[in-house]
Amino acid sequence: MLWLVQLLAGALLMSLSANVFLVPLKLAEGGVTGIGIILFHTLGVPMWVTQVVANIPILALGVRVKGWRLLWRSLVGVAAYSFFLGVTAGIPPITDQVVLAIVYGGLTMGVGLGLVLRSGGTTGGTEVLALALQQRFGFSVGSMVLAVDAVVLTLAAIAFSPEAAMWAVITLFISSKVVDVVQVGFYSARGVTIITTRPDEIARRIMTEVERGVTIINGTGAYTGEPRAVLYTVAQRAELAQVKQIAHEEDPKAFVVVAEVHEVLGEGFRDPAKEGH
Repeated sequence: MLWLVQLLAGALLMSLSANVFLVPLKLAEGGVTGIGIILFHTLGVPMWVTQVVANIPILALGVRVKGWRLLWRSLVGVAAYSFFLGVTAGIPPITDQVVLAIVYGGLTMGVGLGLVLRSGGTTGGTEVLALALQQRFGFSVGSMVLAVDAVVLTLAAIAFSPEAAMWAVITLFISSKVVDVVQVGFYSARGVTIITTRPDEIARRIMTEVERGVTIINGTGAYTGEPRAVLYTVAQRAELAQVKQIAHEEDPKAFVVVAEVHEVLGEGFRDPAKEGH
């Protein structure tokens, strides 16, 4: 049941971000939350009402296209977020400084949404709509979310002011970056690809001295037509210099490519079985 704890904690943080930081300063950052902020200030519609009303057709479309099995946690997420929006609506704002509200509102919203997504759910809105339209019409999820956010920010500029919309863009940027961090963490791992004529020696030393697994792939040089072994391993950033030194010592002509890795699942790194999925 760890997923449910994560989902509820994330929904609570998102509602606190909205009611304590974003709503008071009209920071309509995008999505259904942004629409809710606009409607709250222009028509007096409570945030939780907008969440429920807007997500009913979105979730209905999502379930019809993607199926109940894939979206039932999203239904729980929408219910939890709407509930906490209503419960926290009376909490007074912590600050009237727009910069503080942007930073802490974005951080809190990002952590909350990241926890919800890690639980396997969503809070409905543009993500579910984008997934449904992707399967139905072939639109990419990223472009759909970006388009909806652009529309919401344009409405915020009209309803409030262009300056308010510009502040909201910064909030959206912060929250999206924090979501990525919560999802994959502060990873310092690096993927290393080594093209060499001495694969066995390099692989043996990496496995014994660095204690990292190595995969050997048989390849062929496109220009020479000669066989080439391709080694692939993932190492922590602190181990990278040792891996490169081993490759150079065993084969000074080895071709080494180092790439940043955003997430690693498996032995020696992160175990998804312990995260409640």
